[in-house]
Amino acid sequence: MNDPRGPIVGDLRLVTFLTDFGLRDPSAGVLSGVVLAMTPSARTLDLTHAIPPYDVEAGAEALVESLVHLPVGAHVAVVDPGVGTQRRPIAIRCVRGDVLIGPDNGLLLPAAHALGGVAAVVVLDDERWWGPNRSHTFHGRDLFAPVAAHIAAGVPFGELGSPLDASLLVPAAALPLEARAGELHTVVRIVDGFGTLVLAGDRGDITGALGALEPGQPLSISVGATKIETVWANRFGDVPVQAPLCYIDSAGRLALAVNRGSAAERYGATRRTPVVIRRT
Repeated sequence: MNDPRGPIVGDLRLVTFLTDFGLRDPSAGVLSGVVLAMTPSARTLDLTHAIPPYDVEAGAEALVESLVHLPVGAHVAVVDPGVGTQRRPIAIRCVRGDVLIGPDNGLLLPAAHALGGVAAVVVLDDERWWGPNRSHTFHGRDLFAPVAAHIAAGVPFGELGSPLDASLLVPAAALPLEARAGELHTVVRIVDGFGTLVLAGDRGDITGALGALEPGQPLSISVGATKIETVWANRFGDVPVQAPLCYIDSAGRLALAVNRGSAAERYGATRRTPVVIRRT
């Protein structure tokens, strides 16, 4: 791991936010307000505030999916059921140059790997860079957003707090994924806003288990206790309206959907529902 006292690489005036705060109250907007009040030259961008409450895995997934398409920046992520406890507030400097800011609960690490890997980590224990408010329940406003504002203003990464060995970070949850005698055993990793079942695994995983698949290849898929017949497809239009399809989504993930319908509702699936995919 590189020396955390080294300089930041890239322009970190961009500050992004991803949370489970929702939009019913001003909490989400306050984050941008804190940054802009402290560092008017910063540029803020809201990725989403609609992560399901307390769903760290869904937040980690969305963070990876979004940040790989963004410029280098300081990225604040707050899905933090352990706020106010002994969980560590951290910042991760990525090899690409980004800084990820949030709780040490598995939320940030997948995105760090997607952005080239972890270059350095600090625990945000230097209160010089916190905000004037010091609540136990709103670290997004009082700790993470102020730290991002100081980063956007040019505070060196290594001054933010105490160095931490990356091996001590809380890892992201590992999802079951296994090829068995012509079958791929996986689980639902997230359900998206259309009811699509995003599964653990990618093209390499399903090809390794079932061999190369061409569009139209019949598949038999068990979703929990429900067995369905569908096809491998490239796009929704490859199947009739309300028909199911199995495909690789825009983020490179294995997915099961219903064309203009909700696979989650039809098959009663939620996160971690087991799924088995076979050739017919």
